Amino acid sequence: MGRAGIGLAGVALATLIAGASRPQSEAVGPGVPMIARGAPVSQQDVNTEVGRPVLLFHYVHIDTACGPSAMAVRLTTPPEHGSVSFEEGEERPWYGGRPLFTPGDPRARCGNRLAATKDAVFTPAPGFAGRDTLVVEFSEDGQTITDTIDIVVR
Repeated sequence: MGRAGIGLAGVALATLIAGASRPQSEAVGPGVPMIARGAPVSQQDVNTEVGRPVLLFHYVHIDTACGPSAMAVRLTTPPEHGSVSFEEGEERPWYGGRPLFTPGDPRARCGNRLAATKDAVFTPAPGFAGRDTLVVEFSEDGQTITDTIDIVVR
């Protein structure tokens, strides 16, 4: 993710390889950001090819009982040269061979289970090549996070 606009303490990104649950038709770069409160921070730009959708992120929304937590995601600034769709998903909350959540986080015990995710896919407008930007807002447990995502379509 490009210019991360995260202003909420304790909220962070970790780059994870896309899970096998994604259809082969979707373009996935070398890593897909996994967003969750309390995770280590890693940022990346999003790149794709002309006409090829790209998975932007997985937002993990898991509670201390390893079930899905109530959350909302909305596009506050849409891209100018494409569209974004949101889908429900499941991913194992791991990064670099370890659980995404640290041992002090009660969600760490959920590392060997699939966690509920809200996933976003960007589809560039037909024939578009260049840079695009969008802003996404996440709300969970009474807290709100915004993130600006820069996308390069080649």
